[in-house]
Amino acid sequence: MISKKNNQKEINIQKRFLRPYLFWLLNKLLVNLVAWNLFFCIFIFLTFLAAPGILNKGAKIFQLMYQSSLVMLGMASIIAFGTWLIEDVLFYRYFSKLSLGVLFLIRIVSVVVLMLLIFLTISVFHYQINLSNNTVDHIYLFKSYFFNNGTIYLFSTGIFISTMINTLKTIRQNVGYKVFLRIVSGYYRTPREESRIIMFIDLISSTKYAEMLGHRKYSAFLQKCFSLLGMLEIKYQAMQYQIVGDEVVLSWSANKLKNYRNAVDFYYEFIFELLKLSALFSQDFGIIPQFSASINSGKIMVAEVGTIKSEIAFHGDILNTAARIQKQCKNYNRKLLVTRSFVEAFKTDASDYRIEWVANDRLIGKKNPVEIYAIEPK
Repeated sequence: MISKKNNQKEINIQKRFLRPYLFWLLNKLLVNLVAWNLFFCIFIFLTFLAAPGILNKGAKIFQLMYQSSLVMLGMASIIAFGTWLIEDVLFYRYFSKLSLGVLFLIRIVSVVVLMLLIFLTISVFHYQINLSNNTVDHIYLFKSYFFNNGTIYLFSTGIFISTMINTLKTIRQNVGYKVFLRIVSGYYRTPREESRIIMFIDLISSTKYAEMLGHRKYSAFLQKCFSLLGMLEIKYQAMQYQIVGDEVVLSWSANKLKNYRNAVDFYYEFIFELLKLSALFSQDFGIIPQFSASINSGKIMVAEVGTIKSEIAFHGDILNTAARIQKQCKNYNRKLLVTRSFVEAFKTDASDYRIEWVANDRLIGKKNPVEIYAIEPK
């Protein structure tokens, strides 16, 4: 019963964020098409180099590929579209709670079934087989077309490519699509200076809620709260840096002025969406969640740290200041506090927000006081 409610909530969220959800799906489809065609072409090219005679004397499928590259690209594109439909549309909506091992096996089976259907279709047209013929003809089709070295090789290739692509997808999902290529290329192995906008979002009264709900139900509570983040990250081009307990750290490039507005809009739409779900939260947990936030901007260092387990880490005073300002939200009774450096860039596009100076605060660990502002919708 709870699982059905959870799925319905996710579907409702997707409906409210239909445009970014469609963008996310199309982005996944494009990546799938490029990856499958690229890997498939590389493997077939290497096969032709290793065994040139396969072009004229090999299995019929290789001869077809040699005669027309559209056959090869068509096969890869159909598999890419099919795996996208299964993994990114059906799995994401209905099977996202399954274990990684089960999902991996289902993915492999789906690739095998897709390739069987593709090979069967090619064989029917290429050999001009009449499917209404008797069982003997069908058995001959399977023996001559499916149980040969060429078909087995292509099956193995397809499974290997699928494993590679799914591995890359998993890495991309864990680190975020914005920094995926930089991580793969080793860009962050050397510390890099970047201009970033940093936002800390923290649950108000988290200790009280954790004690009241118990650790199991509290974890489910946080999971429901943060399920809203995915579509918002796509809509407002945010990078999720960390989720630590009940606190989320998000980041944007500070080189684009629109990202200053995106950061503020992100927070208030997150609050607004939680408010829409307040009746469901109250019914399931007896709590209506509220979050406070802080934003800072400036130069930070970004580097890949760790040996056995590595991750992308942000270093710099910008993060420390943002974290300390967030803790002041309760003292000043404000939902969103920001620094002067952020306000200076944000106020160029703040027509429907009210900016108010709050304090010149000497934060813990800081030598000089920090000017703090509050931003609220008009």
